[in-house]
Formats: sequence, C-alpha cells, structure tokens
Amino acid sequence: MIECRCLKIVKSQNQGGKTMIKITRLWKIYLTFTLVLLVSMTVAGFILEIQLKKQLKQYLADEAMVLGKLVADILPPTEDSLVLDPFCKKYGEIAGVRISIIKTEGKVIGESDRKSIRTDSHLKRPEIQDAVKNGMGTAIRFSDTLNIDMLYVASLLKEQHKIVRIAIPMKKIKEIENEVMILLALALYLTPFLAIVVSFFFAKSVSD
Repeated sequence: MIECRCLKIVKSQNQGGKTMIKITRLWKIYLTFTLVLLVSMTVAGFILEIQLKKQLKQYLADEAMVLGKLVADILPPTEDSLVLDPFCKKYGEIAGVRISIIKTEGKVIGESDRKSIRTDSHLKRPEIQDAVKNGMGTAIRFSDTLNIDMLYVASLLKEQHKIVRIAIPMKKIKEIENEVMILLALALYLTPFLAIVVSFFFAKSVSD
C-alpha cells in the first residue's frame, strides 16, 4: 500500500513537472511571437507611412499640374486683376484649391484669395524660379498668411509671360496619415491576441 501511494505521488509530481515545463515553454513562445510581431508591424508601419506620404505628395502634385494646365487653357488673355481675381476665385472654389496668376517677373496679377496674398514679388519663390527656368516648379513650405503647410505647383505660360500657380493645403495628406496611424495602432493593440493564437498552434504542432 505504501509503495503504491509513493508511486502515485511520484507520478503526480512528474506530471506536475511536465505541466510546468509545457506552460513555461508556451509562455516563452508567446513572448517571442509577441516581440517579433510588434517589431515587424512597427517597422512595417513606419515604412508604410513614409511611402504613403511620398506617394500622396506626388499624387497631389500631379493633380495640381493637370489643374494648372486646365486653368491655363481657359485663362483670360489679360493682366487686369479685376478680371483675373474673380476667375481665380471661381475655379479655386470649384477645385478646393488656391489659384494665383503671376507674371514671370514675380508680380501677382490674379489671386483666388486676395486678402491672404502678400503683395511683394514672388520671383524668389522656389516654385516660381523653377517654372521660369524649366516650365514647371513645385515646393512645399509653411504659409505665413494661412499658418499651414502648402504644396505649391507652378506652370509657365510662355506665350503670355504668366505663371499659373496652384496651392493645395498639406492637411489633406495629414488627415490620411492620421487614419493610417489609427489603423496601425489598432493592429499593434491586437498583436498580443494574435500572438496567443499563433503560439498555441505552434506549441501544439511541436508537442505533436
């Protein structure tokens, strides 16, 4: 009887020891998978954000170039601000952008938002200089008048000695970036739960 009880105790201890080993192994597997998933998703998230921002900027620049060409095709052949300002305002409101008509020497002769435009020469603006030299110019900078970052795309009208400049608020890109970051944060939050499932099936396959 005593020997039987001893054998049962030994078996129970062995089983308990095996159970503890399994739990410890499962815990290590879980931590490993969690760490790997967190690091992988974080790195992937940063890469995605950089690539997305780059592609969105290029997309907006391309859209602004197309819009600039469309505006150039219907631009009234005049330098009268009383004519060009309403023209810029009309099509600027339709497209949701700012439109400026600038002479090649830098003087603004048409503006969709005349109240927010500075009256000094725009010739030294990088997008204007590039447009004069190469026919097209782009730049991203902070607008002191609007207090936001803007994407500027300028197109040269060589025959009229004018430049059509389209300005798009960068907040559109920021809004999309914020949506992506929310999805990334949600994915990171769910990572530990995903690691539990992966660890369970991995541990089961190893034990089998």
